[in-house]
Amino acid sequence: MTNKTEDTKRILVALDLTHQSGREHLSGFYSLADKKSNWEMRLVPSTEPSYLAIVEQFLSEGVDGAIVKGECVLPLAKAIRKAGIPVVAIDRPHSQKEDVADVYVCNDNALIGRSAAQFFDTLGRFASYGFVPDPNNCEWSRTRGKAFLGACAAKHRSAKTSSAKGDLTEWLAALPKPAAVFTAFDPCAANVLEACRKAKLKVPKDVAVLGVDDDALICEHTRPKLSSVKPDSTGQGFAAAQALSRALHARGVSKKRSRTIVCPRLRIVERDSTATVPPAAQLVRNIIAYLDEHALEPIRVSDVVEHAGVSSRLANLRFSQTRGHSIQEDIVERRLKEAKRLLSATDWSMKRIAERCGFKSQIVLAHLFSSRFGKSMRQWRIDTRTGPA
Repeated sequence: MTNKTEDTKRILVALDLTHQSGREHLSGFYSLADKKSNWEMRLVPSTEPSYLAIVEQFLSEGVDGAIVKGECVLPLAKAIRKAGIPVVAIDRPHSQKEDVADVYVCNDNALIGRSAAQFFDTLGRFASYGFVPDPNNCEWSRTRGKAFLGACAAKHRSAKTSSAKGDLTEWLAALPKPAAVFTAFDPCAANVLEACRKAKLKVPKDVAVLGVDDDALICEHTRPKLSSVKPDSTGQGFAAAQALSRALHARGVSKKRSRTIVCPRLRIVERDSTATVPPAAQLVRNIIAYLDEHALEPIRVSDVVEHAGVSSRLANLRFSQTRGHSIQEDIVERRLKEAKRLLSATDWSMKRIAERCGFKSQIVLAHLFSSRFGKSMRQWRIDTRTGPA
């Protein structure tokens, strides 16, 4: 082993590199660690068969600080206390009776659960909702599930959690269809897709499935491809490196209670397992085609939504994202444009123009017209025929 100079900081890094999130943790860590010329790494994959022995060996030889995966903190508790070094854990362990690490860097797991429920809302109304937890009953899994079920309950929607000991295929088959199923992380979601195949349930027609972590090796190779919530795992690793750097500069382990850093950033990567609606561009084209033909009739937004075959929320969301305004605003704009044309080109009465443009009454049209253009319909007719004074 190389000789340690006075300034050198030996850093033990023990992370789970079998999943994409773990590799992103490491990438985030290195984005800061590479700038530390005096940091000397001791990297140990936590899945290494002799992992504990290797880590204990490093600790006995002298380590100044450590970043470890949360599940690995408790087995190393004794050695960590003996070494008396600052320790940062990424995520909390499955069960924790005492704090071993000085800092825990965690995803906002409650936000992940709520965001999953909100995402399903954009897809339309489902007959039932379900959550499939991590089989190890990890703390982060429980938090995600509780937040998801709570968000469903807040909107008076039926939501159930699958049993770790129960038959997943039977549980899925019993859910009223269509069902929206959120899982603790991507491997659970892959199991759900396989159970759907066994139960002859179509994904996403019968069951829409959403995972967490956006592990490409899983999400891109399931059938169908898996949609997933992607936390900021790289940012989590960077925050862990920052926390360790501060602890090292403090020259000593804090005697205060451990603290938790929460990383709230996330996004949802949509793939085929939740593609229960037409793509946005196609959906908007269908709506525009319907408005081209019927906007001047006494239709309502609900008629447009029914034609589109999606929820009102989704129809307006996709339409406003593409067009910059709501469906209702588009209808009004089309009708006012036609009203202006008729005022200029015909001698029709205001009542007849209102009926021709799909308004309930002349009064409704007159109010909208004056508020939008700053003048009455009669004055508009006079000005467009005589020209400016």
